[in-house]
Amino acid sequence: MKTSGGESKNFEARIAVGHSPEPQSAIFRIWSQKGKSNVYASLRNIAGQIKISLHESGMCNAGLTSQFAENETNAVAAIGGSRHQSTWYRKTHVGSRVVTPLQFAIPASQLKVWNNNPGTNKKILWIAPPESDHSIIISCIYSGQAVSDDNWPGRSNGTQLVGTKVLSNGEKFWLVWQKCPTGRLEIEILSEAEKHMRQQKLVTFSNLTPDTPPPVRRLIFKEYPNDHCLIVLDAVFQ
Repeated sequence: MKTSGGESKNFEARIAVGHSPEPQSAIFRIWSQKGKSNVYASLRNIAGQIKISLHESGMCNAGLTSQFAENETNAVAAIGGSRHQSTWYRKTHVGSRVVTPLQFAIPASQLKVWNNNPGTNKKILWIAPPESDHSIIISCIYSGQAVSDDNWPGRSNGTQLVGTKVLSNGEKFWLVWQKCPTGRLEIEILSEAEKHMRQQKLVTFSNLTPDTPPPVRRLIFKEYPNDHCLIVLDAVFQ
C-alpha cells in the first residue's frame, strides 16, 4: 500500500479480513491518484466493472464503471437506466471536524473459504478475523488539515490507521478500520438483501452464460441520506 501526507504521490491500499486459504472477505482496493482529489474504492478483482467514487465536488456514486456500462446496455436498462446504483453527497471542507461518507462492513459470519488466492502479494493488509459476533468496519473519512497524522479520526475509540493523504483541494483523506460488535444495522442490511434476492431476478452481464456459476461474494449497498453515508456490506450468498 502507498500512503502519503502530501498530494504529490498516489494513495493506494488493499485490505482483506482473514487470509487465504482460510475463511476470508473480499479484497478491497481504495485509491486516489497523484495530484487528484477524487477517491475511489472497489473490490480488487472487479475494479474495472464496479466502482465507488467519492468526488471532490461532494457528489458520490456507486455502480458500474463508465467503460463497463457502455457494453452492458441491457443491464443498465434493467437497473433503471443509470449505471449508478447509489448516489449521495458528502460534506466538504470541514475544518477540524470529520465526515464519513463511506464505510465497508465485514461481519465474521460472512467470511468464507473461496477461490481467490492472492498468492504472495505483500501489498495486502490482512486483518485478523473478528469473533463470531463481531464485524470489521473499514471507514473512508475526510477532515481539514487541522487534524494531525498522529491523532487520526477515532483513534481514542480504537480505530487503526491504514493511511492518509492530503488531497489537492486541501482536504485530508483518512482510511481506518475498527473491530466492533455486529449490530442491528448489519443484520438489517443482510435481511433486506436476502429478501430482495428471493423476490427479484438478478441482473446479468453479457459475458455470463447460463452455465456461469453465481459469484460467491456480493456487495450490498445501503444509503443513509441523513448521515450522508453509504454502507457497503461484503456478503456471502449461496
